[in-house]
Amino acid sequence: MDKLSRLVGIVACASALAAAGCASNSGVTPVNSAPMTVQQQAQASGGWMHDGGITYSVPHYMGTRYMTRPAVKPNIQLVYGNGPVLVKPDVYVVFWGYKAAGDTQGVEALMDAYFKAMGGSGHNNIYTQYYQVVGGVKTFIKDPKNQFGKITVHALDDDTNAVPAHPTDAQVAAEAQYLAAQKGYNPNASYVVATPHGKSSSGFGTQWCAYHGSTVYNGKALSYTNAPYMPDAGSSCGANFTTPPSDESGTDEGVTIVEGHEYGESVTDPQPSSGWYNFQQGEIGDICAWQNILNDPFKAKSYTSQPMFSNATSSCVHTF
Repeated sequence: MDKLSRLVGIVACASALAAAGCASNSGVTPVNSAPMTVQQQAQASGGWMHDGGITYSVPHYMGTRYMTRPAVKPNIQLVYGNGPVLVKPDVYVVFWGYKAAGDTQGVEALMDAYFKAMGGSGHNNIYTQYYQVVGGVKTFIKDPKNQFGKITVHALDDDTNAVPAHPTDAQVAAEAQYLAAQKGYNPNASYVVATPHGKSSSGFGTQWCAYHGSTVYNGKALSYTNAPYMPDAGSSCGANFTTPPSDESGTDEGVTIVEGHEYGESVTDPQPSSGWYNFQQGEIGDICAWQNILNDPFKAKSYTSQPMFSNATSSCVHTF
């Protein structure tokens, strides 16, 4: 069974997990007649969770700057898990509650400019060595120049939906679905939910800086990222990591470091961990997290970035 078909099967089963079983190849079976917790559902469904009517994958987190990590072993490789990648990457972003909360650090403008500049860059060209195989056809990831497209099409300011004090994973996934409903569904897009100053999911800044995963929109997989207001975490998530370039401030350096990390992982592993993954070291960004941070060129601009892992060189690189 292909990944998307299995996903659709899980969606059909999830709402009735506690009462009835599904086909054995769906990977979902009831534990008993009592309602299942979200954690029990994740275990029973092979990593998929169902909460408040929302189905989503267990998130894949980027740890903070100060968390310990395993030493990178030489000659490692990312391994393809036979799932999808974003072959023609695009970005959709919703700035959820930014106007109501205030954006004193100018994060929205920075993210807009950064996304506009990504396409066609040497940094994003790193992803072109990775591919997907569907029906025996191998398709490599592209590095399109107009990655963000017209901002009036791909960006959304949302002060209609109130932002909870600490949005849950399901609430963030629901906001990603709302973004798709408002701006359209694109199977090759990373849907970024930028939560505002003072309202981040629990664990932000102490355990993690951002995460990505997959949810379901009209029966189709949708790759999304939870991007909290990075300056709120200070140095834990990249503020003043190095001398900033002229196109961003030291306080905001974590915005591009972290979002670059999550974007690269969304492109190469949109449904963790069915894309490109190393089961000892993690995804393309995890292996290189918080090391050799530089101010990389993106067209005429420069933004602080981490390297990403290259299978071609078995090393962390800033360009390819």
